[in-house]
Amino acid sequence: MALGDFTHQADAYQRSRPAYPAELLDLLIADGRLRPGDPVADFGAGTGIMTGMLIEREFVVSAIEPNESMRSRAEVSEAHWLAGTFEQSLLATASQRWAIAAQAFHWADPVRALPEIRRVLQPGCLFTVSWNNRAKPADSTVIWTDAAIRRHVPEFDEAYRNRPWKEILESTGDFTFVIQRTISHTIPLSRERFLQLWKSHNRLNTIAGPIRFAAFFQDLSEYLEQHSIDQINVRYDCESWSARRND
Repeated sequence: MALGDFTHQADAYQRSRPAYPAELLDLLIADGRLRPGDPVADFGAGTGIMTGMLIEREFVVSAIEPNESMRSRAEVSEAHWLAGTFEQSLLATASQRWAIAAQAFHWADPVRALPEIRRVLQPGCLFTVSWNNRAKPADSTVIWTDAAIRRHVPEFDEAYRNRPWKEILESTGDFTFVIQRTISHTIPLSRERFLQLWKSHNRLNTIAGPIRFAAFFQDLSEYLEQHSIDQINVRYDCESWSARRND
């Protein structure tokens, strides 16, 4: 397993990852002054979680996802799926009214990605990066899980937390920051889905390696079983940063 390669995690990803708050998405759409029928690019589309939400709002969606295993598990046939990347999207110049990267831009090389995203956007349009960031946990199981990760993989950290996304979006001169938005939401997960959520976590799996990850996963499974925990309420702060294409 390698950082950023979800080939062996696509099934767990599709089964476990949470959606994004509808309220936040509607605010972002309003920020971009978008209308149904507008062409929208979903970069790092994965298994189509954000893609499906955009299709529901009647956009014409191009889903950019380089990993074939992730694309094959998407159930959003209405989108136009492309095996592109942040740095080489395969989209036509000035073809998009909005670009969004949900739970994905931390895998990009901003120096090459931002000029490419600017290229595919029409003048004056927005690029948005967004993450479901686990909030300070209130659920005792989430607290226990965070402690177990620190015990088994003490050097682990999320790649996207506490990064200066405003400055990163402006770093190449292709974009000017516009607005940051945050909406909190809580996702109730079954025991199985909570376990699959950690299987889907590429960065944790890769940094831990198979032996340490297996030890963590066994501890977590036994904890849930011993305490008869069938539902875990995971609170997220869904955070977004939007920047406008410089003309």
